[in-house]
Amino acid sequence: MINPMSRRKMLTGAALATGAVAGILANPAGAGANTVPKLIIDTDMFADVDDAGALAIANAAHQAGDVRLLAVVVNTPSRWGAPAASAINTYYGHGHVPVGTRKPVDDSVAELNYAQHLAQHFPNGLGDGERAPEAISLYRRVLAGQSDRSVTIASVGLATNLAALLASGPDSRSRLTGRELVARKVTRLVVMGGQYPSGEEFNFVQDAPATQHMVAEWPTRMIFNGFEIGDTVYTGARLVETPEDNPVRAAYRIYVGEGNNRNSWDLTAVHYAIYGASGLYRLSGPGSNEIAANGANTWRDTPVKDQYYHVKTASDDTIAGRLNRLLIRPRR
Repeated sequence: MINPMSRRKMLTGAALATGAVAGILANPAGAGANTVPKLIIDTDMFADVDDAGALAIANAAHQAGDVRLLAVVVNTPSRWGAPAASAINTYYGHGHVPVGTRKPVDDSVAELNYAQHLAQHFPNGLGDGERAPEAISLYRRVLAGQSDRSVTIASVGLATNLAALLASGPDSRSRLTGRELVARKVTRLVVMGGQYPSGEEFNFVQDAPATQHMVAEWPTRMIFNGFEIGDTVYTGARLVETPEDNPVRAAYRIYVGEGNNRNSWDLTAVHYAIYGASGLYRLSGPGSNEIAANGANTWRDTPVKDQYYHVKTASDDTIAGRLNRLLIRPRR
């Protein structure tokens, strides 16, 4: 059982450095200004409620035409994660968005078990993660159907799925290996993980070998949204302004209590994946993220790779205001 209240706490501290600015890479899609970015969210929906908030933001943006949510992929094995994600998509009218999960599923639950509650008490297309597509199979199917260099992936959980995707072989969907498929179809990966310039953080540490493989082998741009970005940005209290049948409101009620806030680690990452810097951040880099055997990370100026990390330029209240407006945006 995971203790969710300690899920994101730093294991060791390090001061946030300002770093050198490589410039703001603000276009979310890496394409023309009129191109709606395509997004896949890789989430550990089940452990902490900020995953629910992040998926709510993506659905609100999808509804507004600011992004096209292609898929949600769950990187923890609990049978409740995928149907919880499906419940959020369904609430926004996006039940058609496929939700995959790591297999085999198991009966693990978090201490503050919002995911099972959403799976069992809100309409969704799965009911049980056993009915969800296997994570890597879904990734390969969705990516194979997209135009080249058109997809952004937002990783807001463990690196387990993404490492497995890179290591996957050709299949009936594509003759390309996983790494080749990513290189062809994905424009960038936005990762909520690590602490910058150095530290230890939950997502990286929980599956350190997968983190090492993902960071070392990812063939396109990587932008890291560190622990320090969302840790002091508090959101969610305003969900009381939304209907009572909102599963995200229910998730926050179970996790932090009605009308209370939670840190916004995952929300800031997904917001960036959709809207870019938006006057809230600058990027430090390029450089390289060095991952130790235990999952601790250290930022290096060399070797220079297509890797960057976020530094906040706006106040926490300003960032929270942007996120909360999306959280409470009425569904259509």
